[in-house]
Amino acid sequence: MLSRIISKAVLVTGIALVLFAALFFTQESYRVIKRKSLGDVNTVLTEGQNGKFIFTSIDSLDYLSPPYPAIGDTLIQVADSLSGRGELSRLKLSSPPGLEIPIVYKSGEDTLRTVIKTVKVTAFSYSPLAILHFLRVLIAFSFAGVGFWAFMKRPDSGAVRALAMFCYSMTAFMVGAVNLGMHRIPAFTIPWMEYFFDAMGIIIVFVGAFWLNLQFLFPKPRLFVQKHPLITYLLTYVPIITILLLMALDAIKGELIIGLLVLVQIVTGFILLALYSRKTKDNLEKRQTRLVLWGTGTGVFLILFLMIVGNIANAWFRSQSQYLLMGIIIFTFLSLLLSPLSFAYAFGRYRLLEVEGKIKRGTRYAIVTGLLLAVFFALVYFISGALLSRIRVESRAIVPPVALLMAIGFTPAQRRVQRMLEDRIYPERNRLRLILRDFLTNAILVPDKAQFWQGLEARFREALKVTDVYPVIRAGSGKPMRHWSGEETPFMPDSSFGRGLLELMNRPMMVDEAIAAEKIELTAEELKWIMEKRIALVLPLVTHGTLIGFLAVGSKSEQSDFKSADMELIQSLSSQVAIATENIMLLEENIEKNRLENELNIARKVQEGLLPQSLPATPGLEVAGKSDSCLEIAGDYYDVINLDENLTVLAIGDVSGKGAGAAMLMSNLQASIRTAVKIGSNLKNIVDQINHLIYENTQAHQFITFFIGIYDRRTSLFSYVNAGHNSPYVVSRDGSVKLLEQGGLILGAVPDFSYELEQVKLEQGDLVFLYTDGLSEATDPDGEMFEEARIEKFIAANRDLPPGRLLEALEVEAGSFIRGNPMSDDLTLLAFKVLEA
Repeated sequence: MLSRIISKAVLVTGIALVLFAALFFTQESYRVIKRKSLGDVNTVLTEGQNGKFIFTSIDSLDYLSPPYPAIGDTLIQVADSLSGRGELSRLKLSSPPGLEIPIVYKSGEDTLRTVIKTVKVTAFSYSPLAILHFLRVLIAFSFAGVGFWAFMKRPDSGAVRALAMFCYSMTAFMVGAVNLGMHRIPAFTIPWMEYFFDAMGIIIVFVGAFWLNLQFLFPKPRLFVQKHPLITYLLTYVPIITILLLMALDAIKGELIIGLLVLVQIVTGFILLALYSRKTKDNLEKRQTRLVLWGTGTGVFLILFLMIVGNIANAWFRSQSQYLLMGIIIFTFLSLLLSPLSFAYAFGRYRLLEVEGKIKRGTRYAIVTGLLLAVFFALVYFISGALLSRIRVESRAIVPPVALLMAIGFTPAQRRVQRMLEDRIYPERNRLRLILRDFLTNAILVPDKAQFWQGLEARFREALKVTDVYPVIRAGSGKPMRHWSGEETPFMPDSSFGRGLLELMNRPMMVDEAIAAEKIELTAEELKWIMEKRIALVLPLVTHGTLIGFLAVGSKSEQSDFKSADMELIQSLSSQVAIATENIMLLEENIEKNRLENELNIARKVQEGLLPQSLPATPGLEVAGKSDSCLEIAGDYYDVINLDENLTVLAIGDVSGKGAGAAMLMSNLQASIRTAVKIGSNLKNIVDQINHLIYENTQAHQFITFFIGIYDRRTSLFSYVNAGHNSPYVVSRDGSVKLLEQGGLILGAVPDFSYELEQVKLEQGDLVFLYTDGLSEATDPDGEMFEEARIEKFIAANRDLPPGRLLEALEVEAGSFIRGNPMSDDLTLLAFKVLEA
């Protein structure tokens, strides 16, 4: 019941705060935009120790005419008011450009009068204000957004509720405690605004308590909190509540006490967080706490430092250049943005080391940039001041050209200092990065894949101090990925895991983070493989938008966790590793391709030896044959076998498919036929037996179209069986055509099939033409096929040609028809003509 009430209170607080913040920032945005159209004065006044306002920067363009104040002069009166700089600021924030403001000031013993004229706001002076306002809004809603996001995901979690309230208090801080001095610019009124600010003031003073409460529960409740929850929460919230009650009763002036208490609570929270980060053995929790320490600690401590300096050394703080102060505040605001970012990733438990590395790198970059900017502005003002004093001019118009000239050398100096700092902080890491880069750069010179992978594994183990590195490489479409040695893994390129790696591109992924955050889906086999290999980190290898594999990196050999510097090292080299991997895969494929080509050449020579190299003498017949393959080796077959001086066997076949598999089946067919016809000449029995043999020893999708015949010179009978093949043509001398169709199904389709035998009487001059479908299905560029009708017409028209010349003429005709279009199937032709007896 109590938990539900607290959850509802957190939700209502967040909604009310965000709604008011939206109204307030809308009002502030209006004022910031309005400020651009109001007047400005470039002369700078600073409050001195006696409460008087001293001129610390003079721009003669602000004045209608001399006399001009000098640096160190004291402002006495603005218009008719004696309120000094405050009145001048009010006039600046409520007056248009061109307003003339009389002032009285004291220079030495003299009291002088002059007139200031407001000028149009320049982009140089307006930009910092606009940037601060934008950052203020961004920070406020970033905290609110993270608080809402975490609360909506786990509203019943005590740690999440504490996080939400801490985020809301930081949002309230950016609304109620940060003042850009725009309140004097007229704007629309928000009803009950003072009550909202009172409520936000209360939320702000609880920021330390909320932070301390969060550290008792993040990333999991501490042991003493579990044992003594009531005492823990009383110690957290009772002190601040007591002080607020005493202040309400006017018993004490508690502003200083509240400030000290909040400071103590925040520092205590960070101490607890640091101790837990150091003590925990869970690497994921260590990364979560370390990320929050870096991300939130940087911004919060800068804000605290700024507030302390502003209160303790207020006079010194105000005496500094407004541009320097703006720069410090902008830098502080930017660092404060890291806090909601770090919490979002810490509670999401994903990409922790990557974000931590970016925060550290960004912090170093910001510090270097800030220091260089400070030196830059100091030099600008020193040089411009020297020039102004030499040429005796009060106007600061010379400053921008000087700044522009010096800015030319700023970026190179920044890069040089950044590199020097990196080399000092991570000298060993940079050395190992160079070793790895040198190896990867020269990887193309490594001739052997085993040498390449073993070298890569050894260098990664040295650089990262890990137990093992497993390169897992893509094996082909639809196949599981495999270790470089050939061992299969359970990972498929198009699985959920593979798609997740492809989305990461070149970013490494901590396995425990991805599993805890539910960012990847692993099958039971994939998870088992990862656990057995003790994989801690995975580096995707992606080139040209395709996942070619990944490096599975084991845990640290020193039983420590990975650091953000490790992730930076891996990520900086990921593209090179991927390219080197692709190169070695292409090299391996090229070697394999050459090996296959050599094997295919041998197979082609063997196959060519199986086909008739020269046709035997065939008494009573003139025979010609021809076979062309669309690939290296063919699946077509033809044969001419003399059994004796009277009997000649002629056969033609077409194995389903193309290439090596079809050629092997064709070779078996040829061997079976030659063996069978030597034993006996009963064609029906021969075909029945071969059909059964093909059915028993091939897969379901494999089959053969086949035609076999025997010509007997004594009787002029041609006995044949057509097993599903293209019907041969018998063309008589008178031009009539007969098809040889009798037989049965293709070979290998149905077991124990009984084929039929047919005999035809051939006369002198009759032509018999046999072919495979590579001829009938030859296609021109328009998609039209050569087809049987065109074959029959051509054979009938050229029946008087000798068989050899007939085949040559037909091949030319087919080539002319396809007009250079590549053949899609093997082409085999066989023809014979009956001679005089």
